[in-house]
Amino acid sequence: MTMGFHRGLHFLFIQVLWSVFAEGNKWKVTLPSRLSALTGSCLVVPCSFTHPSSHTPHSASWYLYSKMPSRYPLVYSSTRPEAVEAHFRGRTKLLGNVTHGTCTLLITEVTAQHNGEAIYPWIDNVGFKFYHTVVTLDVSETAAKPVMTISGELVEGHGVTVSCEVRHSCPLAPPTLSFERHGGEATVNSTEEGDGRWRLLSTITFIATAEDHGRPVGCKVTFPGGQKATTDLVLHVSYSPRSVNISADKTGVRVGTNVSLTCVSDANPPASSYRWYDLKGGTLICLNQSAETITISIADPEDSIFHCTAINNLGRANSTAAFVVAAEYEPTVLPESNCSYHIGRMICKCAVKARPLAAVYWRVDGQPEASTSASAVSHLSHIVEETWSTAGATENMSVICVVNNTHGQQEVLLRVFVKAPPTNVSIAQSPARPMVGETAALFCRGQGHPPLSLFRWYRMQGEGSIQLAEKSERLSLSELTRDIVSFRCLAINEMGESTSPVTVVNVEYAPIILPESSCSVLNEVIRCECVVDSHPAATVTWTPLNTDHNRTFNINSQLNGKILTSVLTAPKSENMSDVICNMTNEHGSALLELSIRGESRQVPSGVFGGVGFALVLLLGFILFSFWMFYTRQKHRNTRHVDYSMEEVELRTELEITYANTNHAGVPAGRVHWI
Repeated sequence: MTMGFHRGLHFLFIQVLWSVFAEGNKWKVTLPSRLSALTGSCLVVPCSFTHPSSHTPHSASWYLYSKMPSRYPLVYSSTRPEAVEAHFRGRTKLLGNVTHGTCTLLITEVTAQHNGEAIYPWIDNVGFKFYHTVVTLDVSETAAKPVMTISGELVEGHGVTVSCEVRHSCPLAPPTLSFERHGGEATVNSTEEGDGRWRLLSTITFIATAEDHGRPVGCKVTFPGGQKATTDLVLHVSYSPRSVNISADKTGVRVGTNVSLTCVSDANPPASSYRWYDLKGGTLICLNQSAETITISIADPEDSIFHCTAINNLGRANSTAAFVVAAEYEPTVLPESNCSYHIGRMICKCAVKARPLAAVYWRVDGQPEASTSASAVSHLSHIVEETWSTAGATENMSVICVVNNTHGQQEVLLRVFVKAPPTNVSIAQSPARPMVGETAALFCRGQGHPPLSLFRWYRMQGEGSIQLAEKSERLSLSELTRDIVSFRCLAINEMGESTSPVTVVNVEYAPIILPESSCSVLNEVIRCECVVDSHPAATVTWTPLNTDHNRTFNINSQLNGKILTSVLTAPKSENMSDVICNMTNEHGSALLELSIRGESRQVPSGVFGGVGFALVLLLGFILFSFWMFYTRQKHRNTRHVDYSMEEVELRTELEITYANTNHAGVPAGRVHWI
C-alpha cells in the first residue's frame, strides 16, 4: 500500500510540472477589448503576446475580423502591403519589436469607416487562432469636451489653480489644449492610463480677484483632424464688500416727511450687516440702524448727508461718496424784503427762500404787476430775489409780494421805508464793564434807510480828533488802561451821514490812592486828605489811631470824574498820632496810613541835623514836583471831557467805635461814611 501511495504522488507531481510547462509554452495575445478614436487623428492599438519557448516569432500581421468563411481581410502586412484593405492601406504601421513580444499597431488618419470594425493580430503562420482576441474600434466624428476642475480656495487674494484635461488615443500626435479669457502661463502634462488611453492635462495658476467673480474661463481642445471642443467654467470668487453707495426712493424730500435709503454694495457673499451715519456739522453721527434699507424722517430744512458701511464675513467697506437728501420746503419771504421811497420813486425788493426755488409775483394796490428786473438766484442758498419799481408813487402805496412753489404759497405786505440820512447815531460798548487789561469793542448804531453802509471812527485828542483806519461798524480795543479815552463815530448811507455824541470808554479798576494824599496840622486843626482813583467810585473808611473815645470828626468828600477826594478834619489832640484811609470798590481796595505832623516841628541841630534837613527838603521837592506833574497831566487829560465829570459832596460825622484792640493794646477805631 505504501508503495502504491508513493507511485500516486509521483504521477501527480509529473502532471503538475507538465501543466506548468505546457501553460508557459502556450500562445496568448493581450489587447484592449475596445478603443476610441476620432476621425482624422491617429490610433495606437497596444498589443503584446506570449509564445511557446520552442518558437521564435519573426513577423506580425493584422486582420479585419470577418464572419465570411475563407475571407481574411488584411489590415497590416509587411510582406503583402498591396493586399491590405483600401481604407487601411498606407495608414497602418507596426510599432515595437515582434521578437520581443510586441505587436502594437498604429493607425493614422482614422476615418468613419473604421467605426465598429474589429481587428486582431497574427504572429507568423502558426495554427493558433488569434482571431479569438479582437479589439473593436469606436470612431467618432465629434470631439469630446475637455474636463475642467478648480483646486484652491476661491477667495480674493488667494492662489487658485484651474485644470483642463482630455483623453485621447494617439500619443504620437496628441491634441492641444489652450485656455481662453484668462491670462497666465499654462503648463501641460501627458500621462498613459493604459488600454490605449492617454491623459493630457493643462493647468494655470493665478491670484483670485473680485473682478474674477462670475467670469467664465474657457479651455479649448484641438485634435489633429481639426475637431475642436470647448468647456467653460464660471468662477465664483468670495470677496469683501466694494463699490458701496446709497440709493433712495427719492432725492427731493419735503421737510417733515420720510425717505427710504438703501446701502448698495458688491460683495460675495452679500453683505450681512450695515452701519449708517449722518454728517452733522462736519461730524459723522452713527445712527441706530443696521438694516440694508432704512427709513429716515427729514426734519431739517438743510441738506441731509448720509454715509453707510457694508459688512460681510470677509471685511467691510464704506460708501465711496456721500448721499445728499435735498430737503424741500414751502417759500418764506425773508426779513430784508421791503420798499424804499424817495421823491416819488418806489423800489421794492422781495427775497424768498424756498426749495424748489419759488416764483415771485407782485400785487400793487390790489392790481397784479410784473417784476421790473431779472431774478437774482442763489442756487446754493435757495434764495430768489426780484425787484419791482415805479415812478410817480406815494409812500402810502400798498405792495404785496406773492411767492409760491410746489409745497405752498405766501403773501407778505412789504414795509415802505422813506429814504433818509442816518438818525439816532450812538456808540454801544461790549462788554459794558471791562476791566483794565481786557479787550472791548465799540459799535456804531443808527437808523436810516437805506441801511448804514459805511462808518468812520474818531478818537478825541485835545480840542480835536484823529480819524482811525477802521471803516466797519465795530471798533476793537485791546489792553484797556485807566486813561480816559473817548470816541465818536460817523454813520453813512447813500442819503447822507450823521455823527454820534462823544463817548468815553467805560473801564473799571480797583482803587489806587494817589501820591497827593497826606495829613497836616494848621492852627491846631488836623486836616487829612485821601485822594483815590477808581471806577466805580470807592467807599471810604477812615480809622484814627490813639484818639479820644468820644472825639467827633468832620469828613468832606468830593467825586470829580473818577477821582474821589475825602478830607478828614478835627481839632488837634495830644494822643492822636496817625490815621488810616481805606478805599474799597467791588474790584478791590487800597489802604494808606497817614502821619499827622504838627505846625512847628523842631529840626535837630549839628552836622547830622543839617544833612537830615537837606534830605527832607530834597525829598519834599521831589514829591512836590511829582505831584505838580501828575496834576497837570490829570488836568490835561480831563480838560476836554468835563461833560462826563460829576461833583459829589459828601458830609458826615466820624463816630468812633471800639471793636477790638490793635497789636499795641490800644483800641482800634473804625469809621464808615455814606
